Amino acid sequence: MNNPKKDVRLRVIVAGGGTAGHIYPALAIAAGLKERFDADILYMGARHDQHGGPPRERDLAESAGWPYTGVSAAGLARRSPRIVLDIVKNLRGIFEARKHISRFKPHIVIGTGGFAMAPVLRAAAGMKIPTLLHEQNACPGWANRYLARKVDTVCLTFAESSSFFSAKTYTKVTGLPVRQDIMKIKREDAYAYWGIEGEEKERFTLLVTGGSQGARHLNEALCSCYGELLAAGLRIIHLTGEAHIDVCRQAAENYSQQENLHVLPYLKDMRFALALADMAVGRSGASFLAEIAVCGLPAILIPYPYAANDHQTLNARSFATSGAALMIKNADLNSATLSNTVLELANDKNRLKKMATATKSLAQINATDNILDAVIELCYNQ
Repeated sequence: MNNPKKDVRLRVIVAGGGTAGHIYPALAIAAGLKERFDADILYMGARHDQHGGPPRERDLAESAGWPYTGVSAAGLARRSPRIVLDIVKNLRGIFEARKHISRFKPHIVIGTGGFAMAPVLRAAAGMKIPTLLHEQNACPGWANRYLARKVDTVCLTFAESSSFFSAKTYTKVTGLPVRQDIMKIKREDAYAYWGIEGEEKERFTLLVTGGSQGARHLNEALCSCYGELLAAGLRIIHLTGEAHIDVCRQAAENYSQQENLHVLPYLKDMRFALALADMAVGRSGASFLAEIAVCGLPAILIPYPYAANDHQTLNARSFATSGAALMIKNADLNSATLSNTVLELANDKNRLKKMATATKSLAQINATDNILDAVIELCYNQ
């Protein structure tokens, strides 16, 4: 497809889904494209999630104001015969994506990861449309390593990721884009959102999240130390994931200080939790790390041990080495370890301040602009 002329409005397909960690960078890129180029955006993802329900990316994309189109897609199972069915579904998704791409006529297609992205990016590359893939993690998964051989540009969050790609792959270190609403929110906005006034503004706030899917082991450990943390005077925002909300809410009913315990399955306006928090506890997906970095939040990180190529451990180690976070192995996590570590840090203001400074130093505030510069290189400078 021909590159756009300077006076022609840029048309872009953005694809990414499955988990919030893939979706939110896509939304940040889409917003940047609209702001800089007044681009026409089409968000593409899966027709259904892995369980046959509505995909999370559709809800978030439409809430952000982007038109959405879904195609057949599946994460590949590690065993047969299921893997055969998944391959067939993705091949069907490539065919469907080609039809949508032909109708929309994009100048570029951008993918941010997740099983929902793969058929779209593969279709676009086969149609010789400029393609850009964003790799979030320090250690890329096999799907992105495969797609990297097909696309024109691979944007990286971590410079060390380049060693996993072929020398023929054009890579560019950009950082990971974070939504502007997170970068610009003020603490006073968070106080208003949570209804916090007067002396309550001084209460130490702990944010705990296992990501959009939740983290059972982390949830269990936290629920078991609700009482100790509340008795120490902490305010807790606990984002459990949909699958674990009932059990965690039942555990919360045992405590009289429930006004300081916010147990929610998910928070679409994550900015209000990040802006209020004094410290975060969570997994170490790249998007979560990028968000706490721009907010300057000290963190306790518990990498998900079954992530592809153990990339979450690599992600967490980069923060821990810089002094921005403490890392606890999933196998070592229990209620005592969690509560002791949280309270030790909460009571050491000087250490928290140093950790916050270290975290802020890792922020990649120009990541979206860097990716948009890569879009210009592909669409206008070839």
